[in-house]
Amino acid sequence: MIMNTVLKKAALAAAIMSAPFAASAANLVGGGASLPAVAYVGDGFTVPDPQARLSSSVLFAGINPGTGMPYNQVTVDGASIFGVYNQGANNASYCQTGSGTGKRVLLGAPNNGGTWSADGACGDYSATPLGFSAQSGQEIPDFAGSDSPLTADDIATFNGGTRDTARTNLVQVPALGAYIGLPLQMDGGFVKPDLSEDDVCGIFSGEYQSWADLSGNYANQPINVVYREDGSGTVFAFTQYLANTCNGRTLNNNVTLSSDFFLTSENYVEALNTLLPGEDPSDLYAVATPAEGNGGIIAEVQANTWSIGFANYSNIDAENTPNEILGYATINDNDPSDDASISVAPSDILLDTVLGDPGANGLPSTQSLASAGGTEVGCLAVVNPAIQLTQSYPIVAFTNLLTYTNNNPNAAAVEDLFEAVSDASSLPAGYAAVDAAAIDTVISTCIN
Repeated sequence: MIMNTVLKKAALAAAIMSAPFAASAANLVGGGASLPAVAYVGDGFTVPDPQARLSSSVLFAGINPGTGMPYNQVTVDGASIFGVYNQGANNASYCQTGSGTGKRVLLGAPNNGGTWSADGACGDYSATPLGFSAQSGQEIPDFAGSDSPLTADDIATFNGGTRDTARTNLVQVPALGAYIGLPLQMDGGFVKPDLSEDDVCGIFSGEYQSWADLSGNYANQPINVVYREDGSGTVFAFTQYLANTCNGRTLNNNVTLSSDFFLTSENYVEALNTLLPGEDPSDLYAVATPAEGNGGIIAEVQANTWSIGFANYSNIDAENTPNEILGYATINDNDPSDDASISVAPSDILLDTVLGDPGANGLPSTQSLASAGGTEVGCLAVVNPAIQLTQSYPIVAFTNLLTYTNNNPNAAAVEDLFEAVSDASSLPAGYAAVDAAAIDTVISTCIN
């Protein structure tokens, strides 16, 4: 059995690595946020069980030590943004690690006495990712994706680590806007209830323990809240919505939430500001189920009746095409499936700005790059986080692409990839372009 496993691993790795590419082609290695994955690489990763994290024709996701078999992985869908890009001279792979791990790999953050590295195993949704599955020895990725913008702490991590000795300074550009939906499972079958803001706040604050506590006519069943346990930009956007909508709110049962009940954070446990040290969501909710990635959230919701979670709408739509098998909620009759645009004005793109700690209201604060310790000016762009709260559908995220400025050995290929995302005109359901000249300027002038 051991010999057969070794042979299978060697054969699969050889097949992947022997894919034909021109000698001058760049094989870009990246990963991070799961929210933009359907737009970046297509929805083929949702087919295997467990779902694949790695979309690549040249990298190997690794061996699952529990089964001795390769982790699930897929190739990039040809009609996706990366698929169209891969039809040219260069190739890009993407590993869905979640935004938190994606940033840590890019920044070279500390990890058990070493640093996060691109050549750690990507795995699939049965395992926690360790990196982007780059070839052995490639510690530095070419790019990363994150729905949570760079913070002052992130800049300090980068400046105090090893990445800036090999590749200097950072680039961040907003890439796409995306809707976050609330997938749910009641007693089986597809349902699409309309929840009020009180309903949403009551569920995720834990004040409503049973579905019967909601404003509608629902069954007396305990609510299972499925939440992200990995660092996530989806969590960042969702908790910003909760902080804005729920903090200080008086619910239907006359309970008033504290003014700082939720904090905007990419860590869901940290966002629950009322938890005591040592507590976790199981101390707040009737039932609490942790999961990793948007795919993990959806799998847990599908597997457990009377559950609700949060995930990007594109993943929900992928599950429901062609058959409606995964329910989701509308909010005050606003449906994430509607083709409403996401509006970003030129003045909403902030340059040389990073996020600081949440304010007293739980919402993110911004500060100048210089006050955070700095990196090269003019190369960090971010959508003003307040804009996420002004769209027609109320839960919106903006995903970002990140890379290095100087000493980037694949600068031209990375620039072309970022431009392919920025210029994409045909997007899956749940996404919208972020059209701003400032973004194109950062891409063309900062990656070199």
